[in-house]
Amino acid sequence: MKNIKYIAVIFVLAFTFSCEDFLKEDPKSLLTAQYLETESGVYSALWSAYSDLRYIYGGESAMNATCSGTDEWQKGPDGNANFNLYQAGMAADNAISGLWNWGYTGINTANAVIKFAPECGMPEAEVKKVTAEAKYIRATWYFLIVQTFGSCPLSLDFIQEPSTEAYRDPVADVYAAIISDLEEAKTVLPVIEEEPGRADAAAATHLLAKVYLTRATTSGASAAADYQQAYNNAMELINNKGSYGLELEQDFEKVFEPRNEHGPEVIFTVERNTDILYNDAGNPSGAGSSSKNNIAFMFFRPNYSAWGVGGLTRDIPYGRPWHRIRPTNYLLDVTFGERSDDTRYFKSFQTVWLLNDAAGITAPGFALGDTAAWLPGFENPPAARAVKIFPPSQYYNNNGQTMSVYPALSKFNDIDRPDVAESSVRPFIVHRFAETYLIAAEAAMYLDRPVDAAAMLHVVRDRAAYMANRSAAENVLAAQRMRNKVPDLSDKDAGIDFILEERSRELCGEYMRWWDLVRTRTGTGEIQLLYRIRNLVSPVAYSDDGHIPAYANIKDTHVLRPIPQGQIDLTSNEFPQNPGY
Repeated sequence: MKNIKYIAVIFVLAFTFSCEDFLKEDPKSLLTAQYLETESGVYSALWSAYSDLRYIYGGESAMNATCSGTDEWQKGPDGNANFNLYQAGMAADNAISGLWNWGYTGINTANAVIKFAPECGMPEAEVKKVTAEAKYIRATWYFLIVQTFGSCPLSLDFIQEPSTEAYRDPVADVYAAIISDLEEAKTVLPVIEEEPGRADAAAATHLLAKVYLTRATTSGASAAADYQQAYNNAMELINNKGSYGLELEQDFEKVFEPRNEHGPEVIFTVERNTDILYNDAGNPSGAGSSSKNNIAFMFFRPNYSAWGVGGLTRDIPYGRPWHRIRPTNYLLDVTFGERSDDTRYFKSFQTVWLLNDAAGITAPGFALGDTAAWLPGFENPPAARAVKIFPPSQYYNNNGQTMSVYPALSKFNDIDRPDVAESSVRPFIVHRFAETYLIAAEAAMYLDRPVDAAAMLHVVRDRAAYMANRSAAENVLAAQRMRNKVPDLSDKDAGIDFILEERSRELCGEYMRWWDLVRTRTGTGEIQLLYRIRNLVSPVAYSDDGHIPAYANIKDTHVLRPIPQGQIDLTSNEFPQNPGY
C-alpha cells in the first residue's frame, strides 16, 4: 500500500446514529483529536461511522450505482439518463459521487475509532468490540468502492490533516484489507447483537462470504480458495442458523412488511429515526448525495396521481412518486414471467391502486376503497371492476421515457410517515439470510458440487412458492414444481444464468444488481453486465424491439463506474480516471 493521504476537504465528524439508545452525546459538529482520546469520543466516532452508511442505503447515489443500466431497471420519467443509458455525460455527472465521497469520510471515521479505542481507557473487551465494529464498517465501504470504481486509495490510518494527495492502490491490496478486517470482525463481534443496526458475527460472516465470492472473479485479485471460502462462510451461518438467530420467513411477503425490519431473516440494517438533528428526516427537496434521507420508496414508484383517475391521489400508503427508475420489459416478462407457483412478483410489486379520495371520485357507481387502477400484467384481461385497467401495452415502452405507468416496487413502502411528502424512517435492510443461501449455491456450483448448489436454491424457491391462502398440500406441490425448474447445475453456463435470474426474483431492487452483473461471467468469460445488456430481449415487444434500453450505448469499459470528477480536480498529483470516460 502506498503512503497515501486522502481527503481534499476538512475532516468533519457529524457523530450521529440511528437508534435513540445510541444518541447519548450532546450535538457537536466537530470531533477533535483531544475528544477522540476519550471513551465518549470514541463512541461518538463509532456512531458517526454507522450514521454515514445512511448516505448510501436508502439514498439516490447507491440506487443509481446499483440499479441504473442493468437488466432489471431503466430510466423513469425523472431518472438519470447518463447512468441508465451509458451516455457520454457519465464522467461529469455526480449521480453516484456519494459512494466515493461519503465512503472515504466513513472510512476515516472508522480509522479514528480503530486508532483511539486502545488509547481512551475503556475496558479491553470494549476496545476489541468497537474496533471490530469499525473494521466491519471500513470493510463495507471499501467493498462498495472497489466493486464500483476498481483500484482506489487505501488508507488504514486515521488522517487528521487535510491533504490534496491521493493515489490509487491495486484492487488486490484493497480486497486483502477488506478480508483481513472481516476475518477479525467475525471472531470478535457478538454472535447476536441485541441493539439493532450494530454489526454482529453474522453480519461479518455474511459479508465475508460475499466478498470472497466477488473476489473469485476479480482480475488481478482472485485466489484459488475464494469459492471455497465463500461457501464455508455462507454454510457457517446456514448450518448454525439457530445459534445466530437466523431463519427464513415462512412467507416472502413478511420480509419487507413495515415494522418487521428486524425479523429473523434480517442480518444487518442501517437504522434511522425521526429526529431531524440526527437523521435528515423531513420533506426532501432533492435526493443528492449529501442527504441521509431514506427515500428508496420514492424512486421506483410511478406517478399514479397523474393517471387521470378521479379519486386516486397521493397518500402515505401509496407514497410519493419520484419515478426515477422503472422495470425493464425483460424483468417483468422473463425474470418474473412465472407467477403462479412463484409468488414473489405480486409480493414485490404493487399492481392495484384503490380509490382513496372520496371527494374526487368521478366514475359512476364507484366508491372509496374500490379499485382505481389495475395493472394485470397481461393483455386482454377479464372484465374487472376498476376505473382504469392498464395492460402491458399501455405501460411497456422501453424508449418512451416519459411514460409513468408500470408496477411499483413495494419493498420499501413506509406507512408510518407523518405526511405524504416526508422521508421514510424505516431501517434499510442491507443483508438478509435468503442471500446467504444464494451465495452458498453459487459457490457450490463453481466448486463442482451441483447437488449441494441445487439444495441451497431449493430452500429459497420453496419459500417463494408459499402462499398463505393455499392449503399445505397445494404449497408442497407448488414448491415441487419450483424445484423441477432448477436446471442441471453441472452446466455452469446455464447455472449462472439461472442463479442471476433467481437473484433478481429474490433481491430485485435491493441495491446490488449492477455489482452482481459485473462480478459474474458467462461460460466464455464475458462479463455478465455486457452480455445481458447486449443480448437479453423480452419476447414481448410492444412499441420497440424488446431490448434493454442501455444496449445501444454500453461499452466494454462500462464495467467500472467513473471516478467522481471532483476527486480528480482536487488532487494535486495525477489521479487517473477509469478507461473510457
